[in-house]
Amino acid sequence: MLNRDLWERLEGLVRGGRVKIEWHYVPGHSGVPGNERVDAIASDFALGDPVDLYRGAADAYGVDLTPPAANAALTRPRGDSTSRPTSRSKSKSAKAYSYLSLVGGVTKRHRTWAECERRVHGVSGAKFKKATSAADESRILARWGAPNPSR
Repeated sequence: MLNRDLWERLEGLVRGGRVKIEWHYVPGHSGVPGNERVDAIASDFALGDPVDLYRGAADAYGVDLTPPAANAALTRPRGDSTSRPTSRSKSKSAKAYSYLSLVGGVTKRHRTWAECERRVHGVSGAKFKKATSAADESRILARWGAPNPSR
């Protein structure tokens, strides 16, 4: 299990009554602003990128945190695997132009997150990022100092 230490710590807080959690399934990469923001924060932390966290009133945040279909039961579709988006983008709900991965000095462009995830999963030092346009892709590659990707 990934991040077992964190899950066990969270479980202890919940069981101890110090934290109350209400779980809702939200499909990844579906354009839900709050979920896209959480994905961006997690990806940036994982990559060691700077993370600008908001402190203040939720209604002044600037990202819609309303759960989708708040009064409808959401269930995970069969065969749906949980996935993590690769990074933040200027538009939190922007569609992916491509997904980039850098493993062992070799850059690859992927059409789907699942394809990208298979390549980077469990690889120490691997980098991955969602690009929202050709220009965004170029900026990411330049930041990585990476060569043009192959498919």
